[in-house]
Amino acid sequence: MSDSASIESSDDTVPKRILAWSESRPLWQRDALRGIVQNGYPDEEAIAELLALCKKEHGDPMVVQVANPLTKEHLPVDPGAGESISLSSISGVSGVNQLATGQTLNFEEAGLTILYGQNGTGKSGYTRILKNACRSRHAGAIMPDVYSSSPMGTAKAALKITRTDGSLETLAWEDGYEAAEALSAITVFDREAASVHVQKKNEVWFRPFGLDIPDDLAGVCQEIRARLTTEKETLEKKRNSVFANPIWSSRSALGKALSSLRHDTDIAAIKPKTPFSDADEARLTKLQADLAQDPAVAAKAQRDYAIQLDQLKSYLKRIEQTLNDEAIQALHSTKKSADDMRTAANTAAHEAFSGLACEGVGETVWRTLWESARSYSRVAKEAGAAFPPPQGDICVLCHQEIDEPTAARMLGFEDFIKKDTETKAAEAERVFKEVEQKIRAVAIHVNKVSAAYRSLKAGNFTLARQVLRFIALARGVQVQTLAQLSGQEVPNLLALPESVAEAVNTEAAQTRAYAASLDDASGGEAREAVLNEQADLQDRKQSHELLDIAKTEIARLAELKLIEDCLRDTATTAITRLGNEIADNLITPRMRDRFQQEIVALAGNRVRVEVVRSGGKFGSPQYEVKLYANPKAKVHDVLSEGEQTCVALASYLTELANASHTSALVFDDPVSSLDHRWRSKVAKRLAKEAGVRQVIVFTHDMIFVNDLAQLAAERNTPTTLAHLTRGQDVVGIVNKDLPWTASSIRDRIDKLEKEARAAKRLFEENDDEGYKIAVSSLYSRLRATWERALEDTVFANVVMRHRDYIDTKNLKRVTALEKSDVQTFQNGFKKCCDFVDAHDPSRGHDPEPPEPFEVMADIMLLKDWSAELRSKMNGAT
Repeated sequence: MSDSASIESSDDTVPKRILAWSESRPLWQRDALRGIVQNGYPDEEAIAELLALCKKEHGDPMVVQVANPLTKEHLPVDPGAGESISLSSISGVSGVNQLATGQTLNFEEAGLTILYGQNGTGKSGYTRILKNACRSRHAGAIMPDVYSSSPMGTAKAALKITRTDGSLETLAWEDGYEAAEALSAITVFDREAASVHVQKKNEVWFRPFGLDIPDDLAGVCQEIRARLTTEKETLEKKRNSVFANPIWSSRSALGKALSSLRHDTDIAAIKPKTPFSDADEARLTKLQADLAQDPAVAAKAQRDYAIQLDQLKSYLKRIEQTLNDEAIQALHSTKKSADDMRTAANTAAHEAFSGLACEGVGETVWRTLWESARSYSRVAKEAGAAFPPPQGDICVLCHQEIDEPTAARMLGFEDFIKKDTETKAAEAERVFKEVEQKIRAVAIHVNKVSAAYRSLKAGNFTLARQVLRFIALARGVQVQTLAQLSGQEVPNLLALPESVAEAVNTEAAQTRAYAASLDDASGGEAREAVLNEQADLQDRKQSHELLDIAKTEIARLAELKLIEDCLRDTATTAITRLGNEIADNLITPRMRDRFQQEIVALAGNRVRVEVVRSGGKFGSPQYEVKLYANPKAKVHDVLSEGEQTCVALASYLTELANASHTSALVFDDPVSSLDHRWRSKVAKRLAKEAGVRQVIVFTHDMIFVNDLAQLAAERNTPTTLAHLTRGQDVVGIVNKDLPWTASSIRDRIDKLEKEARAAKRLFEENDDEGYKIAVSSLYSRLRATWERALEDTVFANVVMRHRDYIDTKNLKRVTALEKSDVQTFQNGFKKCCDFVDAHDPSRGHDPEPPEPFEVMADIMLLKDWSAELRSKMNGAT
């Protein structure tokens, strides 16, 4: 049992193998297979749904369709032979070369149609219509009438077909538009197709039931791939042009993230942790300005700024030391000590001078007046004069003579002043005044450090605000403290805020480091750090815009990733592998065996070739013809043209063995005069094929016509003969039967009978001259028919003129010829010669033509003689 027979008889059918294979495929492909099995190749809507399912399988949340994968329940049973299509006629032809309009070319639907035509009679025009409308490996272009000044438009024709159930259908065909699907069941073989079979690898057109499923799935994958590719190209074009010319820096963290975005990038992870502040703005402005300058100039400016910050720090430290809690507390203690000592001194003065009429003696105002008097006395009198003045001296104040009581009181005053209590009180008050003056001497106002403050405000606005607040509160503390010292009640006492001097000191240190980095013109680490800081600030400033760009790009990349994942699903490698596996186990054995049968039938053992697998694509296996002796040699370089024709025809017929139908075959000049050794074998094979399907042959080879017609007749195959002729300006004029020279004896006798009836009408109309001419022509054709009868009937086509071989198998039929048959032939032939102007007759020889009944009798003589002789020949043993 052959491999193919074994597989066909096993349970491992093509559909079952496809089902098992499908279980490892994506869900959308399994859904596609289910649709192909149930409904054939998917339509536009089904393709769109499969595309959506593919996207859903790769994470598209918008798709709501649910896949319905192929299961055992979906598998069909083999329907056996498919519908066969026969071609009934071609009509309504226009715009095709010089083909005449208004013609109808009819075909024998259940047998053989032979269409004969000499070169230039329109055969190629009709075959071009069929090659474009039906299945052909080389259709060729159709041109209008190039000789016409106003050629017709697009080539058109109406093709009438007959389906298996006998129903007729007329299909409109127009060049450039897809032909009706039913016409693809009809195939055309011509010289171009023959060379393709011999010289190239070919995909098998007709495959066993179910093998078209991988093909269809591959087609779906290709269609979806094309749509996905279009979507991918559209998405690629949507990429923001800013990625080609970034507006961000490759130094910044955000810039680096933007330059390496992926479909799964977390936007929250690249978002800056803190918003861009006013301080950041100031810093960025400063960096931009500094980096734009000459490095040395910029560095000097920063060092000058650091010196200003040092001065500001010193000023703040002085304020802090003067107004800190400890200093204020010490000031209040000094004030209290002075007040306490003054109270003690006043008490002593009160006790000493309480008897005086004038109040306040010994108190502060009084002491001031007393000391002033002492000073004035020293100026008004000679140096060394005593004070207070003694009795009898003149008072420097009132200019009265000092009496004894007054001198005694003044000595008492002086003693009071010189006592210890007063001295201590005066010393404590002096100390307090010094401390108070120290506080007053501190000028607390931002204008005192205006230059440093302005620079700080430009460089570090936050710290500048802290400094301003510290100075303002320190000023308030100073005012409140002085007010308290003057004895005022002060509500809501302020406290000196936390020190900012160290922060200013840190800023100064950073500024000096920054100056060093600006000075680093060679691009060292310090300068790189500054450039990185500037880049980070710039991109943080535009982070809102950049993050919007990033979100859009991440979404685009995610969609692109989905498309690319889907595209990987559309690869047809696995499908091709499945097709190859099935082909290796099913098609190849069948193809090999059938090709050998065909090539042996056509060429015997003269042509030693075989058909072999040669790869495949998209699930469709390919085959080519190889020489047994040298598989590497090119077949078309080794075989003769006739041998190549046999090989091509064998390949063509081998393909048909896989078809599930027996639709029409069209052959366009399958042999030529160069193929004389193979003509009869090709004719025999085509005649045999015409017994199982419609076969249409266009040819210009009359011997091939005769061989085909004879072989078909021997098989009792219905045969229609027709020929094409030229008109004045057109070709392709359809004529029934073959031209006279190619007609059989039966056809000629039929034509002669028609001519005899036409001549009889002339006779009855007394058209003597017309009748005479018609009879002369008729007897000329009748004589030629007697001659043709020698080939066709007497010699049973054993020997034929212009044929290069003798058909010896019919030689025994010649033995049936008798003397009476020869005499009848001679009598009939001689009578024809009497009425034929083969030579110029004498002036006196002008015979009257036979009457109509005699003419018909002479025709019937040939008819009966031929029929009787054939009958005897058929009985010859």
